[in-house]
Amino acid sequence: MMAKRKQTAGASRYEAAGKVVVCSHCNNNTFVWQEAMLNRRGSTLLDLDWVDRTGVALVCAKCGLIQWFLEEPQAVA
Repeated sequence: MMAKRKQTAGASRYEAAGKVVVCSHCNNNTFVWQEAMLNRRGSTLLDLDWVDRTGVALVCAKCGLIQWFLEEPQAVA
């Protein structure tokens, strides 16, 4: 049995493509922002990871579901 996830400090609300981001699992609307490299095997093999794009992962502050975005979501008040 997994431990219950606590509300994460520093969580914010975000908007992407004109819509408020909501967790599809628990309907929470606060997320922790994480930037991540979108590595490809060929780039990693040739030690060229720096040419790969980055993406944004919004991690639900309530349940931990991760939602990925290529375009940066905007923080909303």
